[in-house]
Amino acid sequence: MNITIDEEMGILIKYNLNPNELFVIRILLLAAQENTEYLHRYFCIPEEVRGEFRDILISLQNKGIILKSYKIPKKGEDFDPSDIPFNQNFLKSFHKESFSMGKELFDAYPMFGNINGSTVFLKGVSKKFDSLEDCYRYYGKSINWNPQTHEKILELVKWSEDKHLIQCSFSTFVIDKYWLALESLKEGGSVINFDSVKMV
Repeated sequence: MNITIDEEMGILIKYNLNPNELFVIRILLLAAQENTEYLHRYFCIPEEVRGEFRDILISLQNKGIILKSYKIPKKGEDFDPSDIPFNQNFLKSFHKESFSMGKELFDAYPMFGNINGSTVFLKGVSKKFDSLEDCYRYYGKSINWNPQTHEKILELVKWSEDKHLIQCSFSTFVIDKYWLALESLKEGGSVINFDSVKMV
């Protein structure tokens, strides 16, 4: 589940943003996490279509989304999206979607697994996190709040259930990014005996 239209509308109204500004915020936050693909593609859009980028940054600063301490580069000057200091209260509201993603993964995660012949509960998080909400947020941040990555992980969890490949707690799955192991197994599935595979 990605951020809903209602949630997006709430952010637009609460912070007096226009849709283009919200889109720019999304790609800037991704770029700050070293996912610059969307920012590069955005700059490939003609300026007369997407608008003047510096003007958008100035508007976001005037609305309190970007802190006043940030010196917005002039046209042609070096620009590093990771240098942009965002208002932390805004980020908490914006990243609320990571809570939804984490909850959806938790709901899809198997309740029990079999380890060394014993049935064990797999949805525990208390050994690693103070609460489920903390775990959900950690998950969102670990995937850069990317809805495509989230959907792929959900598909991998569903794919692995019939093969009983998940043999770790939910918190371990999130912290160790076990979906990468599942992805590797799935890609090499034609030569792997799934019955003999255990995640420890």
